[in-house]
Amino acid sequence: MMTGDQKEFDALDAARADQRVAVSHATRWELSFIYPRAAASLAQLMASLETCESIRRRHRDNIWSIRDIRTNALIGIYAMAMLTRAGHSALLAGEFEPQDPRLAHVAETGEKVSAIYKWGVYAPGIASAAIPLISRRLNMAPYEDINLYGNGSTAAGRRIMTSVGFRKLETSSAPNLYLYERLGNRASAGFSHHVL
Repeated sequence: MMTGDQKEFDALDAARADQRVAVSHATRWELSFIYPRAAASLAQLMASLETCESIRRRHRDNIWSIRDIRTNALIGIYAMAMLTRAGHSALLAGEFEPQDPRLAHVAETGEKVSAIYKWGVYAPGIASAAIPLISRRLNMAPYEDINLYGNGSTAAGRRIMTSVGFRKLETSSAPNLYLYERLGNRASAGFSHHVL
């Protein structure tokens, strides 16, 4: 059950966010520029810059830059991994390696996506306004019915995920894994999850 201060990721209002920040597909330069700040924030949880660049190139929607509309300054990054069916299965089995994902687990642009993994978000201060913009993008084809996952390995990550409707999966194989089942996928009896 959600409390009064919790929201649904699928129902976040992007109208105010549009007045503060903009998101776009990250370029190699943007990723390289923001990487040191993100790595310092996420410490040992961050994949190498080379791995991040490989995942950025693999699928155009994997990594998004966040810019302040007033100054056009690059202020954050939102990284996802569009997972293949094999990647989805590996994630649920606790075999997905977020610091160095196997390319077979990450879909290429144009390939069918089975699940979306929130790989890493560096969005301090005003940059956090980008989350509704990412929500809006993921509510469009071909992503609107694809469930979202995230690793609750930090307190901040767990707090943000649970505040927008992610729920911890009770599984010993992936003890820190959280699921956001898309609103359109929910059965009337509650949450469920399965590999498509």
